[in-house]
Amino acid sequence: MDWSMEDAAWTNHELKTFGFQSRPTVVSVEKVLRGKNDWENWFNDVWERTPNAIGENEFYVVLCSRAEPVFEDDEAPISYVSVTRDTWERLTRSFHIHRSITRSIARQVASFSSFYEDSEAAESEIHFTIRMSKYLRGDLALSLTYIPSTDSTFAVVYGCNEQQIQEIKKRIRSAGDKTKYPLLMIGIFAELERERLANVTDKLIDKFALLSARLDSGPWQPSKTMSTEDTQDYLMLCLQSRTIVDNIRPVRRKLFKIISEIDEFGQYFTSRKGEAQPDEVRKARRFKKEGVQMKKRLQDIIYEYDDKMEECNMIAGNTALAMQTVSSQIARHDSDLNTRIARANTDIALETRRENIQMRSIAVLTMVYLPFSTVAAIFSMNLFDWQAQDGRSVVSKYFWVFVAVAAGLTIITLLTWYFITYRHEKIANKDASEIQSKMA
Repeated sequence: MDWSMEDAAWTNHELKTFGFQSRPTVVSVEKVLRGKNDWENWFNDVWERTPNAIGENEFYVVLCSRAEPVFEDDEAPISYVSVTRDTWERLTRSFHIHRSITRSIARQVASFSSFYEDSEAAESEIHFTIRMSKYLRGDLALSLTYIPSTDSTFAVVYGCNEQQIQEIKKRIRSAGDKTKYPLLMIGIFAELERERLANVTDKLIDKFALLSARLDSGPWQPSKTMSTEDTQDYLMLCLQSRTIVDNIRPVRRKLFKIISEIDEFGQYFTSRKGEAQPDEVRKARRFKKEGVQMKKRLQDIIYEYDDKMEECNMIAGNTALAMQTVSSQIARHDSDLNTRIARANTDIALETRRENIQMRSIAVLTMVYLPFSTVAAIFSMNLFDWQAQDGRSVVSKYFWVFVAVAAGLTIITLLTWYFITYRHEKIANKDASEIQSKMA
């Protein structure tokens, strides 16, 4: 069993999970740090303002920009953070980044986890990690730490593109006092994931609508008008719709887990009311109120996911129906074609039978007249003298020439026929052997 990671120092093995490259990084919404010197100055300015190095009621967020793609038409992994390794090690200490983020990023699937750490030797910390699935473009990850004693929240978002950075900044600005609610960034993360999945689903629905519009434009003859490309488009729609459904399901489960976590987070502070100061009691009430609002919004997102899944299932069902219709139409067309071929073959067979009957009649007549013709031809030759006198022979002494020439021509004809027939049989047997060897 894999137990939850304790909040210990990061190991070298865990640091190797990340790639490091200095790139522009948004800090605290408005500030952009571009290199190691900027980070050093920022740490010195922010972390030296108070004796405890951390101010109270503070909200810190770091938006790591996404690296350039390693391969064309592909996104760089979110594990490529936009700071150097030295800066990252200091950031993990200053922002209390929990080591479990390495597991969330490495899994590459939608996930959410939380860790409550109460220690008498050190201040309590509450950690959250959340990740989007990498199997759709624009995936993100978030690590968040809340320290109840100082009411401070530290959040790091991994893999942001420019559009996502602007969207997160806009939502944080519009949140106002809600930035004091520790789970705000988890709500923003859920909104970004909703937009990501909704955009993919809407594009798929638009593509399906365009393909379906062909059915309303005129008569539809699938066996003639459905090309290989059209069939492939419909099959790709079916596969993509199932892929989206497979991506939405774990996100729905993750949202239910977040809703349960909101209740647990509220109960954590409610259970401390007996020993808490009045400020702590008010904070617990505020967290409970804001948690109720966030749960309602997450429930609305779940309902929206249900609608998107129904739309994707509708696409898959309609596409499957269209493919079945095409298959049945093609089978019907093939059946009609085979029927016409059978009728044509029947007509050819009947015509051949009639010709065979005629040829048989001709053969019979030939058999009757051929002997008479042969006898007439032989006796009409000058090799016979039927009026011979004085003991002269009726048959000419050159009759052997006729017999020799006729026999020779007959032998030549039979040999020619034999060799031609033998050659064709040999070629046919060779072709048959090659076909059998290929089939074997």
